Amino acid sequence: MKTKQPFAALFAIALLAGAGCVSVDTDATRARTALTEGRVNETCAWAEDLATNSVYSAALGRVEAGRARLLAGDFAASAGWFRQAVDAAVEKSESGPVINLTDAGNTALAATLTDDRTRVYTLPAYELNFALLYGILAQALGGQTDDACVDARLAVYVQDALAEKLGGDLPAPAATNETASAAQSVCAGQEAALEELIAGTRNSWENPVLWWLTGVLFEVRGETDFAQQSYRKAQAIRPDNAVFAADAARYAPGRPARRAPQPEKARLVVVYDVGLVPMRESLKVPVPIYTGLSIDIPVYRGERPSFAPFALDGTQGQAGVDATALAARDLKERLPGIVTRNITRATVQIAAQAVANNNGNDYVKLGVFAANAVIAAFRRADTRSWITLPAETQVAEKDDLEPGRYAFQIATAHGRTTFECVLQAGETRLLYLADCGRGPRIASCVLSPPGGKSVFENHESR
Repeated sequence: MKTKQPFAALFAIALLAGAGCVSVDTDATRARTALTEGRVNETCAWAEDLATNSVYSAALGRVEAGRARLLAGDFAASAGWFRQAVDAAVEKSESGPVINLTDAGNTALAATLTDDRTRVYTLPAYELNFALLYGILAQALGGQTDDACVDARLAVYVQDALAEKLGGDLPAPAATNETASAAQSVCAGQEAALEELIAGTRNSWENPVLWWLTGVLFEVRGETDFAQQSYRKAQAIRPDNAVFAADAARYAPGRPARRAPQPEKARLVVVYDVGLVPMRESLKVPVPIYTGLSIDIPVYRGERPSFAPFALDGTQGQAGVDATALAARDLKERLPGIVTRNITRATVQIAAQAVANNNGNDYVKLGVFAANAVIAAFRRADTRSWITLPAETQVAEKDDLEPGRYAFQIATAHGRTTFECVLQAGETRLLYLADCGRGPRIASCVLSPPGGKSVFENHESR
C-alpha cells in the first residue's frame, strides 16, 4: 500500500493543476467564427456567459458582451455591458483608473501549480479606451445622446489620466541574476517579431477616434472650447488623417470659430469598423539559461492585416485607429513581466526536483518528476484579449450638406451598397458601419438635435 502513496499524491496534484488551468480559447475561437459568419447571437451567448460565470475573465467578458450586443443591434444591452466594464475599471482608484501592467503577484506555490490564466483579467489601457468608444456609440445609436455626452466627458478624464500615468516609457519589471538574463534573451526575440505590427503607434493606449468622437459630441452642443481640445488631440495622434486635421483647423488661431454644421446645413460623420483584431496564440520558447526548459508565452502570428479605405460618394475614409498595433504594443510592454513570472515558476519546479533528488527516495524523485511533467502539460500561455475588436477603424465626414433626401453610395472591399436618409437643416448624423467579413452592417442616429433609436440594417454589397 505504501508504494501507491506517491502516485495517489501525483493524481491529486494533476487534478489541482487541471482545475486551475481551464482555458476559454476553444470557445473564444468558435464565438469569433460565429461572428464572422453572421451568427452574432452565438457570440453574444459566449460573451455573456464569460461575463457572468467566469472567475478570472469577467472583465473581459463584459467588453466582449458589449461589443457583441452592439453588432447584434441591441444598443441598450450593449451600453449596459460597457457601463459595467468602464465603472469597474475607473472605480479602482479615486484619482483615476488603475491598470496593472507589471505586477508579479504569485507565491511560490502558485508559481508551481498555476499559470497566468488563473490571474484575474484587468482591462489594459487600450481596451478601456475602446470600451469608452463603443459605449458612447451604443448610447448614441440607442437614442441616449445625453448619456453619450456624459461618457464623452468621462472619456476625456480617463484619457488625460492615462496620459499622466503612462505618458513616459514603461519601465521593465525588475529581475535579477539568471532570471533576468533568461527573460532578456526570450523577450528580445519576441519583441522583434512584434515590431511590424506595432509600426506607426506612439504608445499602447492612445485612441484618436475616441478623441474625435468626443469632439463631435461637444461641437454639436456648441461647446466649442472642449471640441477644439478633443480635435487637436486626435490630430496630434494621427496627423495624417484629413478628417481630424479639417476639424482641428476649424478652430485654428486667426480663424473665426463656428459651430458645425452651419445652421442652414447638415453634417454626416462616419465611423467604419473593418476586420477583427488577430487572436493571440500560445508558443513554447526554450530558455537559454536552463537546459531543456521551455516556457509558454502569448504571441501574434502572421502578417499585419491591411484594409483598403472605404468610400462614401467618392469621399475616401481615413485610417483612424489601428487596434492590431495597439494590441501588439500592449503585449510587447507586458512581455517582460510575463516571461519573468513564467521563468520563476519553472525555477521553482527545478528547485523542487533538486530537493527530491537529494532526498534519496526513488518514489519521491519519481513523484516530483511526474508532477512537474503534468504541470508542464497543463500549463499554457495566457492568450486572453478582446477578440471582437475591429482590426482597424476608419472615419469620414461630409460637412455643409444641403438639407434633403440622400442615397449615399458606400464602397468597401466587399462591393457597393446604398444608405438612404433624410438630413435636416442644422442636423449632425452619425453613420456607423461594421464589417466583420461579409459586408457592412449599417446603423445611424441623429446627434443634434437628439434623435430616436436606430437599428442595424444588413446590406448586401454588390
